[in-house]
Order: sequence, then structure tokens, then C-alpha cells
Amino acid sequence: MTDQSKLVIETTGHGAMKLGYIGSVVDVLAARLPDALSCKRFIAADHLFGFELASPRDKNSLGEALIVNGICYATSSDNTSPDYNRTIFGNEFVTGGMFIIPPGAEPSHKCSTSADGSPFSLIDFYTELHKTVKQPLAFVGLAECASFHGTAIGKPPINGNAIFNHQSEYFPNPETVSNNVAAFVIGVLTDYENTELSDINKQLEVVLYKNPFSSGSGSVLSNHAHVLTLKQPVSRIDEITPDLVDKALHLFPDGTSLRSLRADVYTISSLIDYQDKNIKETS
Repeated sequence: MTDQSKLVIETTGHGAMKLGYIGSVVDVLAARLPDALSCKRFIAADHLFGFELASPRDKNSLGEALIVNGICYATSSDNTSPDYNRTIFGNEFVTGGMFIIPPGAEPSHKCSTSADGSPFSLIDFYTELHKTVKQPLAFVGLAECASFHGTAIGKPPINGNAIFNHQSEYFPNPETVSNNVAAFVIGVLTDYENTELSDINKQLEVVLYKNPFSSGSGSVLSNHAHVLTLKQPVSRIDEITPDLVDKALHLFPDGTSLRSLRADVYTISSLIDYQDKNIKETS
């Protein structure tokens, strides 16, 4: 991190929190949609924040997804729809895997950038944050990206063809590479080389994985983040509405740099399975 743009990390007095999940990224990567999830719809407003794979419509449009302000946003992977590769949204969602920050969760830290806004890499942010917090964590915030690199899955991973073994099948569309992007971002990171964290790190395998498409710039930290790019900056997360949202994407550390960031950080004590909570059965 540069001297010109420092990250300020402050403690709030709250400790590590129990966060949640539905399904698992393990099944998502294997292109499996468990029967137990295929007939369930979840209510977005029952969760404070979330991200991974979901759709406000049906399993045939499952894509990169985020939950914020009671709405699930996703990039549609249904190539029979006029909304293919566009952001769709709704108050309910189906999912193959979702990481959840539940209502009532309190951040253990708050972080922001100071000084003149000189850009620094996303991986530098990850490194500096983890070095300070020293625990597995989730973060949620608003960013202005000087450079941006993201992607969206282009086919629902439900047919048993593992994603990383069928790259061209699942990623037929160009990656998003841009500059000067306003964004809402949510992610998780931990250090899998720290044996003292083995218990919680095992639980985090529902959301974290090694992405062969991202080098991570040599970092030992395991990370996974999604982003809503915004048509214009907002000053507060609760100002994010569907008309301001552009794209819902997986965020790559490589090629992404931050000019400014304000984020809440939730250190993680354990994860709770939300699969059978707050659901609507579908036929």
C-alpha cells in the first residue's frame, strides 16, 4: 500500500460473529444443484448481505449474485432470455450456494482510505486488512475502482459439467475490464496456511476455493468477492437501488485497483446453515 493512500482500520468493540451460508461453492463448481435446493426460494430481505450463485427467477438463470437492501441481483445465465448476460433482480431468489451476513451482525472493524486517493491494488487491500485483523473475515463496502477486472458465468452450473473443466462452456462472454468504476463489493478472505485457523477455515470451504483463472498476485490469502458496478457513486449502501445497478460480477484481484474504499469488516467465529430457514417451497 502506498504512503499516499493509506488504509485506516478501526475496531468497533464487537467480536467475531456467526455468519451463514446456503448450499456450497463445492457443488457450484461441480455444477451440481442439490435436489434439496432446486425446489426452494429464499427471501432476500431475510439476509443483511450475501453473495455467490443465485437468481431471482429460476435455476436456468443462476449467475453471479449479490444481496443488498433486501434485493437479490444476479447476472442472468439463461441464453434463451432477452435478459441474458444482464443484471436481473428480485425480492426472492433460488440458489446453489450463498454466503450470508445475517441481520443483527455487527462489524468488528471499519476501514476507509485516507490521503489523496492514490490507487492501490485490491490484493494490497486484502493483505493489509488481514495483517491487521489476523482472523478470517467478510467485508462489505463501497469502492471507487481506478481499474476494474470482473467476470460473469454465462451458463447455469447445473448439468454436472464441472466449471473449471469446461471453461469455454461457462465463460463464453468477454471479461469486464474498465477504469473509474463505482462499486458495491462484498467478499471473504482467510489464510489457509495458518494451522491455528483450521477449524473455521474448514467451514469456509462453502465459499472459498482456489480459482485457476486468478493468480492472486502471489498472495497466500484465499479470497472470493463479488461486486455490483454502479452507474454513479453513492455515499451510503442503503442508497443502492435497481436503477443504479449496472453489472453483478465476480471480482478478480488481478487488474483491480482501488482509489477509495469504505467498508465494514466482520470477523468470523463460525458459520450457520441457513438452508432450511426463511424459505418458500416451490413446485
